[in-house]
Amino acid sequence: MPQLIHKELTYTVRGLLFDVYNKLGPKLPEQFYQKAITHGLTERGITCEPEKQFEVIYRNQSAGKYYIDHWIENGKLILELKVAPKIMPIHRAQTISYLKLSNADLAIIANFGTTSLQDQRLPNFIREPTVKSVDFQWEQPPLAKNLLYSELTNIILKALHRVHFTLGPAFIHRVYRRASMIELQYQNIGYEYLKQLPIYYNNHYLGEQNAQMIKIENKVLLSVFAAAAINKLMVKVMKARMKHLGMKVGLLANFHGEQLEVERM
Repeated sequence: MPQLIHKELTYTVRGLLFDVYNKLGPKLPEQFYQKAITHGLTERGITCEPEKQFEVIYRNQSAGKYYIDHWIENGKLILELKVAPKIMPIHRAQTISYLKLSNADLAIIANFGTTSLQDQRLPNFIREPTVKSVDFQWEQPPLAKNLLYSELTNIILKALHRVHFTLGPAFIHRVYRRASMIELQYQNIGYEYLKQLPIYYNNHYLGEQNAQMIKIENKVLLSVFAAAAINKLMVKVMKARMKHLGMKVGLLANFHGEQLEVERM
């Protein structure tokens, strides 16, 4: 049976997690647990950096920043905190993304949202020599040729799926947005980033509205984000922006889940 990595450190940290849970109880805002754990680690002489900042690199360019809840003993262990009904597959997928990009040895997910503390241990198996790297493959059937801008749309969809495959589900909107623009540039696809849009009513200028959308080759309007799901309001907002800009094709790309969610209109 293989020996557990950082066994003593893991034992101490898990003991602290249960102590914090027992003394504070469940369902507090996450920040309270984070502060308590930081204090407890310091008391135990364990090196800890809360909210440790890392840079997301995509195709050798910066796509933004992300933060790990607790960076312990210089990357021997990362600790991710949740206050949720249970530890979900998406929480594991997000933590694996953090392990991959930070190159930490081990992660623990701790959930303080249930009737008893839940914790899961995830070693960084990605860098193990026995684990083969998986190349990006995307075999979704192409869109029907009679659809408007079908060839361009297929190229965009492939680019978006590559970004999701590379980064995984863990990050905030602007990281995926920036990585998507890097990928479009890499694929020699022309685009314009629309940070704000002027709003008019009957040709009367009303002001500027945050847009944060990508206009691709003046043909397709793309919105990239990370949310629980694509909802009807998002679709309605996209259609309003398309009408305002005179665009005939729009794409909503949601990077939140384990699978990329895309809606075309």
